[in-house]
Amino acid sequence: MKALKKDIPSGIIQATVGLLLPYIPNISSDNLKNALETIDNPNTETEKDPRPLKPYTRKGAAEALGISLPSVDRYMAAGVLTRVRYSARAVRISAESVHKLMACGAE
Repeated sequence: MKALKKDIPSGIIQATVGLLLPYIPNISSDNLKNALETIDNPNTETEKDPRPLKPYTRKGAAEALGISLPSVDRYMAAGVLTRVRYSARAVRISAESVHKLMACGAE
C-alpha cells in the first residue's frame, strides 16, 4: 500500500468529514485523521491471536458470508474460497479465505 501523505490540508479533511457525516454521524476531523494514520501505520494494529483460525464448514461459511450453499460451492470451484480436505467426504473452508472474502465483499 502506498504511504499516505502526512500533511493533508485541513480543508480536505473538513470536506471529507462533511461528505461522510450523513453515513457516519459521529465522525470528526480527529477521528478521520486517526483512522488514516491507523491504516498507514502497521504498528498500530491490534495484536493478533497466535492460535490458528478454525476452518468453516460449508454451512458455517455460507452463514458467515450471508450467501447460499450453492454460492459457497461456486466460490470453492473458482478458487475464491480455499478448500481444506480432511478426507474424501470431510471438507472444510479455510477461515482466512472466508475472512478475506468478507473484507472484499461477496458478490
